[in-house]
Amino acid sequence: MLTRKSLPVVIALSIAMLLGVADMAFAAKVTYEDAWARCKKFVDVLPRDAQSQRYSRGAACMHKYGYKL
Repeated sequence: MLTRKSLPVVIALSIAMLLGVADMAFAAKVTYEDAWARCKKFVDVLPRDAQSQRYSRGAACMHKYGYKL
């Protein structure tokens, strides 16, 4: 059971965790152009004749940032 001394510590840690998770969620959102610039690095590694692989890799990367092609 929680004692009087440990209750403020538990409350402070809970609030800090909630703020940390919320901050990470806002930081993860990038613009469409920035997301494509980041994903283009991974797509350009594949050769030009591997079109289906390039499309799949680009779509998966954009999906990671919350966008659809």
